[in-house]
Formats: sequence, structure tokens, C-alpha cells
Amino acid sequence: MKKLLILIGFTVFIASCGPDYKAEVERMMKERDSLMAQYDAKDSVINGYMQDISEIQTSIETLTQQEEMLNREGATNPETSPDAKAKIMGDIEALRQLIDQNKKKLGELQARVRKSNVKVADLEKMIASLNTQLAQRDSSISSLNENILALNGTITNMQGQMDTIKMDVAQKTAEISDKTTRLHTAYYTVGTYKTLRDKKVLSKQGGFLGLGKAKTMVPDFNQEAFTRIDLTSTKTIELNTKAAKLVSTHPSGTYTLRKENEKITAIEITDPDKFWQASKYLVVVTE
Repeated sequence: MKKLLILIGFTVFIASCGPDYKAEVERMMKERDSLMAQYDAKDSVINGYMQDISEIQTSIETLTQQEEMLNREGATNPETSPDAKAKIMGDIEALRQLIDQNKKKLGELQARVRKSNVKVADLEKMIASLNTQLAQRDSSISSLNENILALNGTITNMQGQMDTIKMDVAQKTAEISDKTTRLHTAYYTVGTYKTLRDKKVLSKQGGFLGLGKAKTMVPDFNQEAFTRIDLTSTKTIELNTKAAKLVSTHPSGTYTLRKENEKITAIEITDPDKFWQASKYLVVVTE
């Protein structure tokens, strides 16, 4: 620009010297016009570069704001819901694509600057600064993505542990339920000796010459001949017979035989814990 002003001043000076200098003035005017055209072209190129730089800078600022928003939304919070995490992962991928687009655009800008004859130190500094900012954003997004992946791995591992614990708890609960059921389960059967003998529940043992044999339970008695009950809730067993005798072992004082109209109508269990302590199988022989 300084050279251009000097040239213009010099042109005016020569013009005042007379017509002999007309050809020289015309030559210098052409040189001036050429310099002006070069200046305008260079100014246009620089303005184009500055516009590209402004767009990239705005995009980087958008990247920074969106990254901060992701952190506020809890990208690395274990309590963030799976749907929210899926959205965050999608947002991170979108940011990565935006970074790649800006890298490409900045690379193209650098290539155009190198090919041109424009040498502006501030312009080169701006481009270098943009490269640095993009690299920082890329590193930050990569770190955020790695943290999320690591967190997902931790959550998956914890979920696996929780599933194992749930299975263990379910198994223990089933075992406890089974043991409780068996603990609270008792069985009884009622019938004449002949009926219970035929059902392979009773037999007669001992005695002398067929006399004095006692009714006893068969060691491998038929369990299908018994009725299953919950001993915590069943306190009465109906009989409705003239006579009844307990063949199985149950302490006296833990039950009573209820009588009505010269009949034994039922067994009343007064102390269930002690009554079923010796045997969970009750055998009653009736007449």
C-alpha cells in the first residue's frame, strides 16, 4: 500500500513537469492499476480465509458447549438410565463427526493458503490455534467416550454380580421355603387294623403262640395311605368312631379325644410342637 501511494505521488509530480513525460505517466498508471488489482485480489482472498476461520471457530465453540452439556447430563453418572446413556453415546458420535468435518475444512484451508502467495503471520497463527483447539476437543471427546465405555463395563459387571446374587437369594429362598414346608408338614391315616394292614401301614409283631401281638407300623410303610396336613394350622382330626387308639408315638398330655354320644368324634391336638416331635406320622386305629 505504501508503494502504491508513493507511485501515485510520483505520477502527479511527473504530470506537472510537462507533456514530454506523458508516456512515462501512462506506464506508471498501468503499474498502479495492476498493483490495485493485486491488492483487491489479495484482500478478497484474505477475507475468504477469515470467513472460513470464523465458521470453524463458531463450530468449535458449539462443540465445547455441547461437550459441557453432556457432562451436565451425567454422561459418567452410573445412575443415568440406559436410554439416556444411549442418547449421550449418539450425541458423542455426532460431535466426533463434527470434529472430523472441521478438521477436513481446516486442512483444505491450510492447503489453499500454502498454494497462494498470501503470507500473513496472524492468519497462520489463527489456523494453528484452530488446529490446537480441534485437537483438544477431539481428545476431550475421546476421553469422555472411553469413560462411558469403562463405566458401561463396570455397570455390566455389577449387573452380572447382581444377577448372581439374585439367583443365590432365589435358591436360598426356595430352600428355606422347602425346609419350612417340610418342617410344618405332617401326615395322618385313620382306619381299622384290617384296612391299615391291607394298605401296608400296620402289622402285628411279638406275642407268644399268636397271642399278645402288638400292632406296629411297618418299617417301610406305604406313604400314599396318609393324608398330608400343615401341622401349624391343623389342630383337629375328625374320627367319628366307637373307639380309637394311637399306634404312632405321641406323648400323652399333648392331645385329647373328643367324645360325643358315646363316640369319639375327633382328636384335639393341644400341644402341636410336642405332639409331632417324636413322629410326623399319626396312625389311628378305629373300631
